[in-house]
Amino acid sequence: MSSDERGGRRSRGRRHGGGVSPADYRRFLRQVGVGALIPGAGLISAGRKKLGWTMVVLFVLLAAGAAVYAVRSGRSGLIDAGTDTGTLNLITAGLIAVAAVWLLTALVSLYLLQPHGLRAPQRLLSALIVVVVASLVISPLSIGSRYAYTQRDLIGNVFADDDTPSLTVPDSSDEDPWAGQERVNVLILGSDAGPGREETRTDTIMVASINTETGDTALFSLPRNLLNVPMPAGTPLAEAYPDGFRGPEEDAYYWLSSMYRFVPYEFPEFFEGIPDPGAEAMKLVVGEVLGLDLHYYVMVNLRGFQYLVDALNGIDLDVPYRIPIGTKEQWGGCTEAKGWIEPGDDQHLDGYHALWFARARCGPGPVSDDYERMRRQRCVIGAIAEQANPRTLLTRYQALASAAENTMSTDITQARLSDFAELALKVQEAGGLRSLPFTDDIIQYHDPDYELIRQFVQDSLNPPAETPPPAEDPDAAEGPAGTATEPPADDAPTDDAPTDAPTEESEESEESPDEGATPGSTETPNDADGAVNVDEVC
Repeated sequence: MSSDERGGRRSRGRRHGGGVSPADYRRFLRQVGVGALIPGAGLISAGRKKLGWTMVVLFVLLAAGAAVYAVRSGRSGLIDAGTDTGTLNLITAGLIAVAAVWLLTALVSLYLLQPHGLRAPQRLLSALIVVVVASLVISPLSIGSRYAYTQRDLIGNVFADDDTPSLTVPDSSDEDPWAGQERVNVLILGSDAGPGREETRTDTIMVASINTETGDTALFSLPRNLLNVPMPAGTPLAEAYPDGFRGPEEDAYYWLSSMYRFVPYEFPEFFEGIPDPGAEAMKLVVGEVLGLDLHYYVMVNLRGFQYLVDALNGIDLDVPYRIPIGTKEQWGGCTEAKGWIEPGDDQHLDGYHALWFARARCGPGPVSDDYERMRRQRCVIGAIAEQANPRTLLTRYQALASAAENTMSTDITQARLSDFAELALKVQEAGGLRSLPFTDDIIQYHDPDYELIRQFVQDSLNPPAETPPPAEDPDAAEGPAGTATEPPADDAPTDDAPTDAPTEESEESEESPDEGATPGSTETPNDADGAVNVDEVC
């Protein structure tokens, strides 16, 4: 009989007058507790020293190897691991295996260390201690395994396969993920698809142009009812509509928001084999409008948008005026509001209220202004980009992944996912988004000047260098030598001239708004001045 076996039997054979002494029981509890916390320690206490030390060394080497890998890989390596489905499968299986072996080792240690004569309550307490202590280690392993599985599931269900056909996705590689492009341009669509809708319209149309080196991001917004949209040259679309997608102003068929559905309907052969021909058509036509090559798209179902915001635990926004909830146009007016979002700075909005902040377009004052709605939408995008920090993404990941899987679609390929993850971090580090909505400050939606739109886009992406002010000539300030400065004429105004005090009439003429009235639009920069930081508008 080996010494290990004799030690194990001695551990199980201690008695104290038909029971276990309090000192022996306390020692037993300490041993099983340490054995549950450190795999192999319980086996060593039970006399299985060779097996116990082997387990300890294996787990120490495993933990050290994981730590070294994380440090040496850095942020890029960890992002690559977290966006590769094969690696995620290995992580899932590995964490499950480690948790299972850990728990099994703790239970075997409990069995070997358990002395004879334990009463039922003592056995129950010792088992409870093992479960509680082991869960301190096994729970994080289980959570990590679940996160890895959820991530793999999200990637497979939302992001496109690498061989998915597309007319616009560039030919890229791991060595050159952006195919030599200085900027990657992503079309952002908000669709109104949902129950009771026979057709999908993209009522929210934005483009994010991101500098692949610095993360500098310009966000362009287009009105949904834009008319006479030009078609991309050299395509059957341009041959059929050489003067643009032109029709009566009141016919929504010819609006930009309707082209998602009707362009593929009119040209099915051109989009044959494309998984989402509507999104592909929108990339082509919106790119032609802005004078940009749009590489990818992301489309969010607005009815599910609230779940994304809820998954982030809400967002903070400045609400400039009262915004109705649940209204829609009917018989030339608006239906009754189901509630109101009250004005105020730094309001915390959950998903439901954030959705209506972004989409409300029938109500008093500026609410019914489509351009004002575009401004609110870019505020929401900016708030999400700013507040979706790594800590929030990690702690709310399960809810975020579930919401994204049910509400989002994209043609960003799985191979480029790690590159986009790094790019998203650069965007946050760049210090905010610049935004330019094409409102009536710049264009008329029914007769837009597309050359002007493209010029604004280029000026936003490549702002002209500021000309330094001319150096001051100290002699010029003193005037020519030998001359004296003439005193001001008697009737010229001087700095000491008093200003007229305001009269009662002038004070009364400044009318204050009626109490309870919805205030007008907040003061925002004129959009014709070009792209500005979202924080300046929101």
